[in-house]
Amino acid sequence: MILVVAAMAEEVKELIEHEIPGVKVILTGIGKVNAAYTLASFLATHEVEAIYNLGFAGATTPYQVGDVVLVKEALYHDFDLTLFGYKKGQIPGLPERFQSNHNLVTKVLEKMPLIKSGVLYTGDVFMTEKKMESFIVDMEGTALYHVAYKKEVPIVSIKVVSDVLGMDNHFDSYKKFEASEGAKTLSEIYQKLFRGK
Repeated sequence: MILVVAAMAEEVKELIEHEIPGVKVILTGIGKVNAAYTLASFLATHEVEAIYNLGFAGATTPYQVGDVVLVKEALYHDFDLTLFGYKKGQIPGLPERFQSNHNLVTKVLEKMPLIKSGVLYTGDVFMTEKKMESFIVDMEGTALYHVAYKKEVPIVSIKVVSDVLGMDNHFDSYKKFEASEGAKTLSEIYQKLFRGK
């Protein structure tokens, strides 16, 4: 089976109503621990061929609200053992950054050749302050990569930019996106990836 993982019902409400045979959609809840626990529990009792994480993400400029972004690599922004010689975000015994599976990336690009790409930062805080470097940010994705790495299951992530750090009326803009175009865009991505499988 192919597993599609999302954090919130608001992200995948249209997917759940139109499930595709051979593709299972699960919700983890918000935050790193919820994401890791739910995915690990599911993988313990099911045979999964590949994991696709779909969801919303914040972003820095030059990304814009509504952009669709293929995650090439993922890391934590709130884990720091640099004092002991590790890279920022690196957990001892694990890679500096988790990589999306090459074969899954290729499949995504075949279906969505114009998709943007980027680095995903994950942490247990909803970021709003403007940053200089370019990235997208969420509260679950890297935890999913972490579990997938430990379980040796291929993973890739596609995010829709819901808000840009430092934007005006940040909260109101995010809620408007969440209520309207966000779920529709993710449903279109889901159909492109898996329809006709």
